[in-house]
Amino acid sequence: MSDSTPHKHIWIEPADPANARAAADAGATAVVLAEGVDTAGLPRVGTNGDLQEGRDFERYRIRQESDEETVRRDRLAVVEPAEWTIIPAENLIARGVDVIQVVDTAEQAKLALTIMEQGVAGIWLRHADMPTIEALGDVLDELQPTPTRLTEARITAITPVGMGDRSCLDLIGELDPGEGLLIGSFNHARFLVHSENVDNPHCAARPFRVNAGAIHGYVVTPGDRVRYLAEMASGDPALVVGADGHTRTLAVGRNKIERRPMVQIEAVDDNGNRFSAILQHAETIRLVSPEGTAVSVLDLNPGDRVRVSLAERGGRHFGRRVDETILER
Repeated sequence: MSDSTPHKHIWIEPADPANARAAADAGATAVVLAEGVDTAGLPRVGTNGDLQEGRDFERYRIRQESDEETVRRDRLAVVEPAEWTIIPAENLIARGVDVIQVVDTAEQAKLALTIMEQGVAGIWLRHADMPTIEALGDVLDELQPTPTRLTEARITAITPVGMGDRSCLDLIGELDPGEGLLIGSFNHARFLVHSENVDNPHCAARPFRVNAGAIHGYVVTPGDRVRYLAEMASGDPALVVGADGHTRTLAVGRNKIERRPMVQIEAVDDNGNRFSAILQHAETIRLVSPEGTAVSVLDLNPGDRVRVSLAERGGRHFGRRVDETILER
């Protein structure tokens, strides 16, 4: 779970008290447990707990607009599920109320935390079993991904490799200058591939698009996971990375796979780590310079330096890191 999420209240009520540690690992800021039960070091919500009803929060069920008038602004407002949940939450946010939305699933939590872009102040996930706790952890990783440490690598070779199937990821939001996706042929070593938000005289900019490369390549997704480009589909989350390492999540709107001429880009960093990616051979395909500017693959030369990301070495099992010996070349 990201270190940037504690500004949201994430209250988890484990169905089994023994899962308090799992709740903490998933990103809980507090747990709802009976007095005397081990909370894994987290604040406890409940009678005589660290967060108490009537002192720190009040409970409400919003059935109609007039109920919103009764909600206090001087403490957290725990809103129980009713027939309508989204519009009342929006209205309360607009009134300046710190809403804790009671939810039963990770998807409900995701929706609550993104209402009106800023989201509610927090969520109370009740009666959560282990799969639901783990799913919430994935949601929090997606909504608040951790920054990525970028470094530099020196281009060593640029080699045309013929025709291949190229994946072009169109996202559901626009990318800023310097932003792109982390792409590579090796799971531990990735180039920052810039979006197509650069104006040119031959075609309109596509600020929502990253021409991501050959379908065998890896793309980094939230939660420190990787997926094959060929697997990415509409609705899947992608990790957008800026030249300074800041990150955010945008869903894929479309994965457009077409046959195109391809070029292999190889590089090495100052510690001898090798980077490789196969990208489309065209002017609009760009990497990112150390200064954070986009540079076309057709303008690259051996010796040029670009922004890259190096992850810990190890294998992957369905995108998740595993500790094993692996050689990629």
